Amino acid sequence: MTRWHAVVTGLLVALTMEVVIWLVSGRFSLIGGLVGSGVAGYVAGTEPTDGAWHGLLTALAWGIVLIPLGVLVTLTRGAGVPFPLEFVLSVLRTPGDVTTAILLLVTLPNVFTGTAGSLVRWGTGPPAWIPEDWA
Repeated sequence: MTRWHAVVTGLLVALTMEVVIWLVSGRFSLIGGLVGSGVAGYVAGTEPTDGAWHGLLTALAWGIVLIPLGVLVTLTRGAGVPFPLEFVLSVLRTPGDVTTAILLLVTLPNVFTGTAGSLVRWGTGPPAWIPEDWA
């Protein structure tokens, strides 16, 4: 079941991180979304699958905000592609390669950081899938 407070918390953290990165560098990045996904996984609980799910939801919700802003900034300021996509896209040749790389770069890392956020929370007790005699 989705814990929307975890997703909203992740979105707020992503927004804060991106504002700081924007003020420091004047560019967008994917780092704010990664940090937000990790926080969403932490808030969601100790289950790694919950962390992965909430990390992915945070990434997708953040993309809904970031993509239109990125297009607007690109059209008005001529800014480039978000970090680290600028380095990856330069080595790809076909539209299929570019599409696959973008989809994987904006989803899988967020799933992993959401899972990591849940695993960090193990200090409050092991997840339900670990037997008590193992913990």
